[in-house]
Amino acid sequence: MTRLMRWLPALVAPAVAAGAMLGAGALPAYAGQASEARAAAWHTTTPSPSQVLALVAQARQAHYSGTLQQSSDLGLPQLPAATGGADAGSSQASGILEFLTASHKARVYVDGETRQRVQVLDSLAERDAVRDGASVWLWDSSKNQAVHVTLPSKGSARDFAPVGTPQDLAEQLVSKVGTDSTLTVSPGSQAGRSTWRVTLTPTSSQTLLRRAVLSVDQKTGVPLAAEIDARGQRSPAVSVQFTSIDFGTPAASNFAFTPPSGATVSQRSLTGRQPGNGPHAPGSLQGVTTIGSGWTSVIAASQGAAGTLGLTADQTRTLTALTRRVDGGRGLQTSLFSVLLANDGRVYAGAVPLSALESAAK
Repeated sequence: MTRLMRWLPALVAPAVAAGAMLGAGALPAYAGQASEARAAAWHTTTPSPSQVLALVAQARQAHYSGTLQQSSDLGLPQLPAATGGADAGSSQASGILEFLTASHKARVYVDGETRQRVQVLDSLAERDAVRDGASVWLWDSSKNQAVHVTLPSKGSARDFAPVGTPQDLAEQLVSKVGTDSTLTVSPGSQAGRSTWRVTLTPTSSQTLLRRAVLSVDQKTGVPLAAEIDARGQRSPAVSVQFTSIDFGTPAASNFAFTPPSGATVSQRSLTGRQPGNGPHAPGSLQGVTTIGSGWTSVIAASQGAAGTLGLTADQTRTLTALTRRVDGGRGLQTSLFSVLLANDGRVYAGAVPLSALESAAK
């Protein structure tokens, strides 16, 4: 499931996964402008996009807690009732669809780069990702299961979080800034705080993405909201926003986790891996290639790479059930992304119309 959640954005919302596909690195480039950015942000003059992004870079060491609201409106078709059984793969597939179609509320606690907690509050269950240094706990109350992961010395717990924060989306979207996008800044507000709204607009009209908007706290640089809009759709395709936030340092008890009595506990260690270079890192996946560049790029995976992407046989059947017959295979187009299951076994995906995937497959 961890592998799937890492690659799910690449299949579902390429705009969000841009950093994973092309490699992050834009944020450190802005770090040297931090003092200039902070001075500009604290005055009435609207800062430049690079100055606001410098504030975002500095926010990695921030301390805060708050309530997060996530929602998706991707226009996914209804899943046929007879697509899966009661096995683990079917349960995971249903969980993915629920994540993509339902709204979620979470409590977030951050104490710098090495202590974080994301607590997703479902109606009848709770899911947690808790990091304290190299120790990460993943908890699912509905299954009474806990997983303890030991990270490498320079590892990150973000790959394991059950929901992304605006900071995660900000860093991934910023990596896309280049000749294929334009940036503008305007004042705004979020969760009772004054913000700078950074709007990223693709220059190409061939992508389903209309724009991405980051709301950055003017004083701290912490992204308070991230929104991705699709062409021809009024409501956001993806939205993650703080509804309330407190910039005090969270209590240390928030980062301590003990599995409840009777819970099933498993242990995993990643101490031997280098961040970004593991067997499932985007750049090392065999059979997975990128066609084109920027917002109109297409991910192509060979038939054998489906397992590498984390898709079980049942999840593949679920994806098949969501698609319709098209020339050369089966396809699915939502408001923000398209997927093509070609007859030759290859899988194509991107933030482009389905017709673009059909062309790429020829």
